[in-house]
Amino acid sequence: MTIVCDVCGKKGARIRRVTRSFGKGKAAFLIEAVPVVSCPSCGESYLTANTLREIERIRLHRRQLTKDRVVPVATFGGAA
Repeated sequence: MTIVCDVCGKKGARIRRVTRSFGKGKAAFLIEAVPVVSCPSCGESYLTANTLREIERIRLHRRQLTKDRVVPVATFGGAA
C-alpha cells in the first residue's frame, strides 16, 4: 500500500513492520509487528496516532497481552 507522507507530503511512503522494545531491566518487553510509516523521499519514519494509542494500550495491559519467551540478548561493543 502506497500512502502520502505526513512529513513531506509526497506519495510513496510505505508501512513496514518492526519489533520495538519498551521498558528496562525486568520490566522490559517487546512488541512485534509495529507498523511504521517510512518515506523514501524524505527519509523520515514515524508512527501514526492510531499506532501510538495501540502501543499505549498494550503497555497498560502488558501482563495480560504478553507471553514469556527466551530471547538472546547481545550488547553492541563497536565504535559509534
